[in-house]
Amino acid sequence: MHPMTAHPSFQPSLVSWNLTKKCNLKCPHCYLDAGRSTARELDTEECLALVDEMADLGTEMVILTGGEPLLRKDIYQIAQAASRRGLWVVMGTNGVLVTDPVAEKMVECGVRGVGISIDSIDADRHDAFRGGRDAWHHSVRALETCRRHGLEVLVQTTVMEENYDEISDLLAFARDQGAWSFNLYFLVQTGRGTTMTELTAERTEALLAWLTRQQEEYRPMLVRAKCAPQFKRIAYEQGLAGLESGGCMAGTHYCRITPEGNVTPCPYTAEVAGNVLEGGFASVWLDAPLLRDLRDPERLEGRCGACEYRDLCGGCRCRAYAQTGNLFAEDPACPHQPSGARLDTGALRWSPEARARLERIPIRFIRRKLESGIEAFARRRGEELITAELMEEGMQGAARGPVFGGRPGSS
Repeated sequence: MHPMTAHPSFQPSLVSWNLTKKCNLKCPHCYLDAGRSTARELDTEECLALVDEMADLGTEMVILTGGEPLLRKDIYQIAQAASRRGLWVVMGTNGVLVTDPVAEKMVECGVRGVGISIDSIDADRHDAFRGGRDAWHHSVRALETCRRHGLEVLVQTTVMEENYDEISDLLAFARDQGAWSFNLYFLVQTGRGTTMTELTAERTEALLAWLTRQQEEYRPMLVRAKCAPQFKRIAYEQGLAGLESGGCMAGTHYCRITPEGNVTPCPYTAEVAGNVLEGGFASVWLDAPLLRDLRDPERLEGRCGACEYRDLCGGCRCRAYAQTGNLFAEDPACPHQPSGARLDTGALRWSPEARARLERIPIRFIRRKLESGIEAFARRRGEELITAELMEEGMQGAARGPVFGGRPGSS
């Protein structure tokens, strides 16, 4: 039996868990190609055992998603088991099935937040895209219902050519809905999304630059780019907040588990590192060659390998694989030409007030990301001392109160 310990530098701190392939919608960009459940999905006992393995390995946050996770009859049992083991539980749903009783059950079993997908500000356009009648109204109702029951909500949007012109309105909509975070996902051509149109590198760059500037306007709501780790490079170049988020974590602090128990570095690649039913999750996370390779930045190739922002960003490994078949190739969505230099990594001092504020964040991997991000922000500004005031400026969510289970400054 493999010892249930992971090197602290490479713990599966965040796990995205596709509990089922069954779904009540038919979105054309679905990376899982969800619809019907697979012939063999992990049963309740296997899921509960996997929760224990995650906790023993140091997992701190788990995203229970699908397909549509609310279609699993044991979803609350799984969520409660994860919560009781000390994991922060977030549920990713299309929102169609979220009602008052459902929200009450989420709260009872320890769910902290709910991510709900909204891909258009226009109801008819969203419904046509998602393949469900009145899906938009159900999803918006879910946002309101979850907030009413004290759950924090995250608005999830996938940007494509089809809705590029709506992102500004969607951002304002998320704020109006009281969202904790607006997460903008940049399409990766995988699953059913292989037929969708990705943004060009130039349009991606322009949108990310705009998004970094929106952080200040939309505080304290978080504004996040997903599957576009160069967000951090752009924020650094502009001297803006946001360095505590982003960066590719595939295989280093993050992985996905499929309904069948396959472990992949990220939901947006089908490259399998192993299966939890064959020796356990610990064996896959600790020993799988694929994951070990992803932990070696020297494996990165092309512009990503030579980039001065390599440690800050790393490039999207899944997009590189989707377009080249090579997980370590340069990210084709990033037009940056490396300078050959390296970013300043000199030692910095923290004031007692700033350090105390950092230590109040209970989730270790978020605390580590925040620490490295604030230090990068300080170096970019030419500061040698990190004060509470500098943290306030560099942490996008710093102005919010003690919400989301009392977790300040979450990434």
